[in-house]
Amino acid sequence: MEEERSRVDQTVTTPLGNTERRTHETIIVQRGSNGAWWAVGGLAVLVLMGILWFATRPVDTTEAELRVAEAEAAAEAARQNADTAIMQNQLSATRDSIAIANAETATARADALRADAEARAAEARAATPVIVERSAPQPAPTSGAPVVTSTTPQPGN
Repeated sequence: MEEERSRVDQTVTTPLGNTERRTHETIIVQRGSNGAWWAVGGLAVLVLMGILWFATRPVDTTEAELRVAEAEAAAEAARQNADTAIMQNQLSATRDSIAIANAETATARADALRADAEARAAEARAATPVIVERSAPQPAPTSGAPVVTSTTPQPGN
């Protein structure tokens, strides 16, 4: 805390002439003390602490109430576990459904390719064969022994 300070100022007025008398005035200036405010603040804090203590103090509970609270907590935990299991089951079922759909898609593609191949084979069997006839060139008559000639230019020719 601040020290209490006081100051005394003395003011003397001097007369203008001999006819006036002198006046002595004493002015005392005192600074106010904060001690009272600190006391009021401390009392307010104590009152608030008392109110909070009464508002938050535990109420005497019976053993039956404790058992009920434990049962409620166990039921909540079981519900959360069931919710978790349901979510995991749904995720697993979704993954299984996707795998089944992918397998069915692959089977359908294979069936389509097989049907296309069978259709082409049946079309090929049903079509009438195309016979192309043409005369083949006759080989040149030979006089006996074959003659082998080179098609590349020979030196000296």
